[in-house]
Amino acid sequence: MKWQILLAVGLVACLLVTAGCTDDDSPPAAPLSAADPVLPGQSLIVSGLVTGDGIAGGTIDTITIPVSLAPGKTNVDVEKLSVYYADTIRTETLLPVSGFRGDPGQGGWGIIAVNDEIGNSNNRLEDKEQFLIRINPKAYLPANRAVIIVLRTPEDVNPLTIRRIAPLTILAEGNILKAP
Repeated sequence: MKWQILLAVGLVACLLVTAGCTDDDSPPAAPLSAADPVLPGQSLIVSGLVTGDGIAGGTIDTITIPVSLAPGKTNVDVEKLSVYYADTIRTETLLPVSGFRGDPGQGGWGIIAVNDEIGNSNNRLEDKEQFLIRINPKAYLPANRAVIIVLRTPEDVNPLTIRRIAPLTILAEGNILKAP
């Protein structure tokens, strides 16, 4: 009787081990999520590299974010945009520059350029346009520190949340903030 139980346990173990070993092709793995996944109810997406400028060997003081419309969105009134900045030390709400266009002073944000602008110059992000938004938080971003930037429109169920890490070595211009 004991050998029959051992035989049954051995057969079950063999079946479990060989169950996954077949010649059938397994389905492909799901693609890895992007640095800034598009969530339902989100109006904006990051459409390029997030970069920072500052003091070589020191800190980043301005960050430039290229944004476009999320799939299925028709336009966004950037005048209603709220911008938030947070690092490991400070959280702040940034204020838009007068007229929403121009280089921001400390504690502000502004549209510094529009790529593929449609129609007359306005503050509505439309169809295939890309806005370059520059933020200038009061807190400076040192090397290798994480930062979270949130861009929220009133219609957003999920705002655009950008998580990045400053490079180990800060250059005067063109520092690429990497996704964690």
